[in-house]
Amino acid sequence: MKKIKVNITAFNQYLISFRNSIIKKIKSFLFSVKINFNQYLISFRNSIIKKRKSFLFSVKINFNQYLISFRNSIINKIKSFFFSIEIKNFIIKQLRLIRIPRKIKKLLFFFIHLEFMQNIKFNTSVFSRYLISLIVLLFSYLFYLSIPVFYNYGDLQKDITKKLLKEFNLNAALSANITYKILPSPNFEISNVILSTGSDKKFNEFAQIKKLKIYVSIRKLHSQKKLEIKKIIFSDANLNINKNSFYYINDLFRKKNSSKKIIIKKSKIFFRKNVDKKDAIAISTIQNSKIFYDEKKNSNKIIIDGSIFNTQYNLNFLRSIANQNLTNFQINFKQLSAKINNEFLKSSEKSINSEGIVSINFSGSENTINYEINNEFILFSSDETSINEQRIFLNGKVNISPFYYNIYVDLDTINVIKFIKNFYKIQNLLQNKVLLNKNFNGKIIFDIHYLEGIKLFDRAKINLEILNGKLMLNNSTMTSEKIVKLIFLDSVIQEKDDKKIFKSKFLFDIIDQKKFYQKLQVPKSNRRQLNNIYLEIEKDLEVDDFKINKFIINKKLKNNLKDKTKDLTNLFNTNEINNVKNWIELKKLLNQIFLEIN
Repeated sequence: MKKIKVNITAFNQYLISFRNSIIKKIKSFLFSVKINFNQYLISFRNSIIKKRKSFLFSVKINFNQYLISFRNSIINKIKSFFFSIEIKNFIIKQLRLIRIPRKIKKLLFFFIHLEFMQNIKFNTSVFSRYLISLIVLLFSYLFYLSIPVFYNYGDLQKDITKKLLKEFNLNAALSANITYKILPSPNFEISNVILSTGSDKKFNEFAQIKKLKIYVSIRKLHSQKKLEIKKIIFSDANLNINKNSFYYINDLFRKKNSSKKIIIKKSKIFFRKNVDKKDAIAISTIQNSKIFYDEKKNSNKIIIDGSIFNTQYNLNFLRSIANQNLTNFQINFKQLSAKINNEFLKSSEKSINSEGIVSINFSGSENTINYEINNEFILFSSDETSINEQRIFLNGKVNISPFYYNIYVDLDTINVIKFIKNFYKIQNLLQNKVLLNKNFNGKIIFDIHYLEGIKLFDRAKINLEILNGKLMLNNSTMTSEKIVKLIFLDSVIQEKDDKKIFKSKFLFDIIDQKKFYQKLQVPKSNRRQLNNIYLEIEKDLEVDDFKINKFIINKKLKNNLKDKTKDLTNLFNTNEINNVKNWIELKKLLNQIFLEIN
């Protein structure tokens, strides 16, 4: 048997390394256990801290909310207390300023100072006491406003009639249909009221008022006899202006009116020729009007916002009390860009004749006109002035009954291009039935010495006559003394199916045939014997194009019966004519026509 030799040193080293590896594993195991345990402890501690913070935070919020609500309740109670004191002081101040009977005032102070609650045993807050007081005062005030319900309305009708005559110089016939209303302020509403120009013995009515409101002062509601009128309002009234009512209104404004306002709403003024005539010459609507005495200017004043001939206007009228023969008024027509200022002076109180000066501002240009008025007609003439830097002079006569005007206007020159561009302002007069009104009859002659901006004509005479809703230009002329004369034979503007239609018959009377062809630059080969050109056209004034119904050269007249007539109506293309924009294009078109004739 062999003996085994053991290396003690190597074995010891093996045991040592084995022990060290065991120790490392044990240490590694213990370290991992320690780390996990520490992490667990840390997470556990953090969760406890979070829960504690959450609990403390919720407790803090709830406590803060409680403190805030408690603070707000204290503030509201303090505010309520001071507010009640302010109300009390304010009411006391106002009551001292208001003129009311001493007994009523004493009773009110009794409520305000809460004397009736001083002996009450149960506890009530100051705010509650004032609230109760305000409710009592409110019902007391409403009861006070309701006092007129218990008036004797038979006596009230007579009392109001007397007050209207005494304070406003209005002779009124009131119906028994009287209603008392609290809102918007105490007032009596009376239906179907008539105003007269005469005394009670001779009743000539000039106004029918569907609804009359009389606003009264609160201070004296407790006494029917001492009732005080603040203002009156006419609604849906028809006012008739004829010879009798005009003189009555004129005399009415010579007297000092009340400073309390007469207000007129949604009413109409009918201008009539005579008392017996039912047909109105013109009708003016009133949207809103005020009549009162202006203390600063010591004048009776009328302000009217209304319309006449479908044109809106604003009127300011002043009649001086110091000089009762002097009257001023201003009318503003916004749609027409026109403003009229008038100063009217009557010769004397007994005289029928009057005179005045009127200043007319139209489109930025001003013209001054002097006039005289008597019982039958109005005469007027202007100073020589300028409109758009052009001299103008006019004079004329207006007959009052029947209404008819005859006016002559003398102009040095007029720019035709500018006139056409500004035609829309005149077109307003047509669209709003100012010129086409059946009662607006008359004649205006425009004598224009020079036409600027037009090649063929150098002067014009326009005869504009308005008769029974038609505007006529018959016998008007535009002339070039050396070449041609344009005559309006039968020209009219009238309304048809809500359209403004212009129909006209023109005659171009050729004065110098050679110069006429030269002006149009027609070649000699295309020229023919030409005495006149006859045209019939039709145009809707609200549409750009127009229609040619007739185009005839050398129309048979007394002085040219031998000339051969030729109808060229079918040669015309209306679209080509409507597309002509200048003088060169017009010459080209006419040259083409003369070429086709030959």
